[in-house]
Amino acid sequence: MATLSEPETGRTEEAKRSRDWESWVDQEIREAQERGQFDNLPGRGKPLDLTPNPYAQGQELAFKILKDAGYAPEWIEIDKAIRMHLERARATLLRKRTWREARLLELLGKADSWSEAERRRTLAGWQDAVAAFELELEAINREIGELNLKVPSACFQRAKVDTARELACLEAEARLGAL
Repeated sequence: MATLSEPETGRTEEAKRSRDWESWVDQEIREAQERGQFDNLPGRGKPLDLTPNPYAQGQELAFKILKDAGYAPEWIEIDKAIRMHLERARATLLRKRTWREARLLELLGKADSWSEAERRRTLAGWQDAVAAFELELEAINREIGELNLKVPSACFQRAKVDTARELACLEAEARLGAL
């Protein structure tokens, strides 16, 4: 009767331990299934999203974990905050422009001293609103500068906001809205 040599015996025991481990894992999974622990998992019945992230650059697992947990990389969150900040600033100025136009329309054709003073106050208020908008854009541009330092690639950088262009776009939008 042939006996197993020392190295062959080690491999046999290792294979047996591996099978025991697999059997134990299979048993744990089976018992968990029987207890219903897999019944209400998020995404149940939906196909897995195996679409690769072309921007992950070797960090696919990290990005997937963040995405699955409802988070995004810091630079994406900063970009979202910048977009929201810019939209709020635009909406505020547009609202003030609408008020200015309505107020000037109310005063149209009135030549008394109170109406003239009110017209000057309205126009001064508009200039204050534009100045506040310009300050908001300066703050947004600082945020954009910080974002551009954190993005993983230059292709994700944002251009700074041009105040004159923003004001021109606002005027064009307001004119379209008035039609």
